[in-house]
Amino acid sequence: MLSIVIPAYNEEKRIGNAINTLEKWLPSSEIIVIFDGKDKTPEVARLFQAKIYESKERLGKGGAIKEGIRRSTGERIFVIDADIPISKDDALRMISTHADLVIPKRKIIGMPWKRRFLHGSFIFLVKLFFPSLANISDFQGGAKVLNGNKAKNVLDEIIINDLLIDINLIYAFKRRKYKVREIEVGYVHDESNSKISRSLIKVIILMFLSLIKLRVYYSPLRGILQSKTFLKVQDLILRRLR
Repeated sequence: MLSIVIPAYNEEKRIGNAINTLEKWLPSSEIIVIFDGKDKTPEVARLFQAKIYESKERLGKGGAIKEGIRRSTGERIFVIDADIPISKDDALRMISTHADLVIPKRKIIGMPWKRRFLHGSFIFLVKLFFPSLANISDFQGGAKVLNGNKAKNVLDEIIINDLLIDINLIYAFKRRKYKVREIEVGYVHDESNSKISRSLIKVIILMFLSLIKLRVYYSPLRGILQSKTFLKVQDLILRRLR
């Protein structure tokens, strides 16, 4: 069976269309909506055949994906954003690809030059921090397919609870020599209702700090991340930036 995980922070405007679309594309799949917001997303989701998990605390996108992986029962897990950023054909190609982790390599259309520059700079920075990921073309595709058992095997080292969870997952799979494959997909960039576009500066700062945290985690300095000072500062930063 296939499990579909949708991280849904305040997605009442899009979650109904997302679930309806995925039920048509992938009938008989288990659909899990992970909600950590304050709007009516759960009420809308309950109109469909989906499992809803409501968190009383803000999980972050990464935290929501981790919770979805824990709660999934399928042999494979399809994680996708509520805006359904890829086509049915591309989704089916990803799901049918034999690999432990399948990620999209986006052919992006319509992205403003500023966002395109930041996108390219981010990819460069990731590869600078993690040279073993030099052969990966894209890191933030909004969809991914994981082997269920292997995804659960790496959960203990998935420490990123925000947007950089994709890099954390890719690196964790690579370190264990699990098979990672990229599949080229079409992607039309849409600024409307984009949470990232509305708070771009905060997102950039948060992603940069998360990248540093991830690099420290995979280094001899890992113990710093458990210190009281670090945890206090991290909590302060997250409350300001989320």
